[in-house]
Amino acid sequence: MRLAFVLLSTSALAVPMTAMAQTESAPQPAGETAAQEQPTGLGDIIVTANRTASSAQDTPTALNVYSGDALRDAGIASVRDLASIDASVNISPSAGAAYVAVRGIASTDVTEIGDPSVPVSRDGFYTNRSFSLNSSMYDLARIEVLKGPQGTLNGRNSTGGLVSIITNRPQFVNGGYSAVEVGNFGAFTGEMGANLAVSDTFAIRASGTYLTHKGYRKIDGPTTSGDDEDFASGRIQAMYKSGGLSAWVSYQHDSRTVNGDAILRGTLGGPKPSFKDLGAFPGDAAQKTTLEGDRVRWELAYSTDSNLNFIYAGGYDSQNWHNVLDATGPEYPANRQFRQNERPKTWNHEFRVSNDSASKLFFQAGYFRFSENNTVDSGLFNLDMTGLFADGGPLAALGQPDQYGIKFDYKIKTRSQAVFAQVDYDLTDQLELSLGGRYTWDKKVRSGQAFLDLQALSSPFAPALSFPVAGDGRLSDGQPTWHVGLNYRPMPDTLIYAKYDRGYKSGGFNSNGSSASVPYDPEQLDAFEIGTKNSLMGNKLQLNGDVFYSNYRGYQASQTSDVLQGSGIFNVGSAKIFGIEGEVKALLGETTRIGINAAYLHTKFGDGIIVDDGDGNPQDISGNRLPNAPSFTVTGSIDQDFVVGAGKVTAHADAKFSSKYYFSAFNVDDISTDDFVVANASLGYEPDVGGWKVIAFVRNIFDKNVLAYAQQNFVSHTNNYQFQPPRTYGVRASVNF
Repeated sequence: MRLAFVLLSTSALAVPMTAMAQTESAPQPAGETAAQEQPTGLGDIIVTANRTASSAQDTPTALNVYSGDALRDAGIASVRDLASIDASVNISPSAGAAYVAVRGIASTDVTEIGDPSVPVSRDGFYTNRSFSLNSSMYDLARIEVLKGPQGTLNGRNSTGGLVSIITNRPQFVNGGYSAVEVGNFGAFTGEMGANLAVSDTFAIRASGTYLTHKGYRKIDGPTTSGDDEDFASGRIQAMYKSGGLSAWVSYQHDSRTVNGDAILRGTLGGPKPSFKDLGAFPGDAAQKTTLEGDRVRWELAYSTDSNLNFIYAGGYDSQNWHNVLDATGPEYPANRQFRQNERPKTWNHEFRVSNDSASKLFFQAGYFRFSENNTVDSGLFNLDMTGLFADGGPLAALGQPDQYGIKFDYKIKTRSQAVFAQVDYDLTDQLELSLGGRYTWDKKVRSGQAFLDLQALSSPFAPALSFPVAGDGRLSDGQPTWHVGLNYRPMPDTLIYAKYDRGYKSGGFNSNGSSASVPYDPEQLDAFEIGTKNSLMGNKLQLNGDVFYSNYRGYQASQTSDVLQGSGIFNVGSAKIFGIEGEVKALLGETTRIGINAAYLHTKFGDGIIVDDGDGNPQDISGNRLPNAPSFTVTGSIDQDFVVGAGKVTAHADAKFSSKYYFSAFNVDDISTDDFVVANASLGYEPDVGGWKVIAFVRNIFDKNVLAYAQQNFVSHTNNYQFQPPRTYGVRASVNF
């Protein structure tokens, strides 16, 4: 009912609007960073990467920025799709959730205790749980992908980077937009937004989306397909501005019901099956994922006549997630499900004060508080017995159907507080010094228990023992992080920067349920970077590049483990990352745009590192490459405009190449992805007047079966494989009014 109300509100706002108004950025091709166009050239976009508005080309940090219109035209409808157009980003699904890797840094721990190394911020709000990752991907202003530690100004645990999703806020004009997309796999996407200026000081905006498609992968089992989608969301906002005072509030409701991830299960330890012709995936137990979420955001800002700015931003997020996976494996004679239920409730509060960013001494300071209360009700469930233990079989009396082998009932409280400050001081007209610091206090508490039934868990021949295991755990820690930077602008269109950042990611504790909580320590990361950004030839050519080196201590690795062997998260010691990134954008004439973005990574763990794999066997991972870290990636795009009558046709093509990378710190070949290339193309028409356009598109042109995630699962005793979408194509039409 709440979702219906929001969507109806969007329609109601749209009806009376006849004035032409475009509140989004000007349309740009995928991968371009242009919005708020300059008079000539490639244009630029205003970003808030350093918590203040600045040009992307004049912001001293490595980042990629994508306008909302560019993403919509490219068919980027989820955070996961960003990996197809960004050379530094990999996004992997995992057990119904997902994690983000930037420059080879990621946290694969998507459990109730885990924290992301690359957080996803939605309008400045942080959540730990990644199952709602894609819920704000509509009515977008832009997405900023920040690279490297961001812990001084941008949230907590940001050792690898930050994906910041910024939605369009209410404007003091009347207008709106509507977009419809249809494609293969029964795909349909509808999106609509409307903006109403009630007065000169008060405006409201409503928007909503509905996205559905059939499963990309067939499953031969009770659930007949996976990697499907059925998602609806609505958002309504209000904005008040008068003098130096502004107040904004937003409410959003999300609803998602799908079969969930399609997982191809192979033999534990390999060999890796052929992915050339996948066919139907074997399935034994039904699977399903549902999500209901409500989120409220607010911001109160006041600017004084003396150029002091005060901002209080906060929010509340409530999610109800149910995920059922097929957990059947060769080691136990039953069709099994892993049933997950989590109900996290998250609060954010942040207070910031700053002066005018154009001042010789610009300062920002503030206080941040994060809290999450989560309830976990999960377990490994035997649906029915198979083989000799099946109903009517000779050993049916020993069967353990319709019961949990292990059941988790936990309550988790996570609290994080921080104070922070950063100053930027102009040493000369061309040289700027930047100093920042943050101190974070983290606290995690888990109470509850796991309950084990050995016959239902490990073997029907096991002793008839069932017993609880306390899952209580507690962590309390505090760590400083800091930032030192020099920014040199020898010419108005050239920036050279050098910086050193300390990153920190909280520790935690975990348990497989058969033993008490096992603690793991925090990560620390020292990151050094030198970069340059250049706008040349009247901004018809942009050349950006950076070199970086990161030194890890206490790297947190993960491995799904047998429930009777040990924990899944562990510190492996030291790791080092060296990388080079380069970006070229060019406007050739007035009708041709090209872009190339490349990244080289050299990563390795330190010496003398021996850790247990998921079966309890010691493995030497010294010198191994970090997971999710391809040695070389490159993306390229080209756009060509053709004048046709009173409009233009735009032909677009883009591609991404990635070298081989591993999904595990153990560097096991059977859970690695080979080199791959994915290409996309589109053809669009837009008239000079009318505010509408239509685009025909095809993604993954050559229909490559590319791994998105692979895992050695020592619970089901299988290798698990998940894939990027196959070839998809369709037509997208949009209109602004």
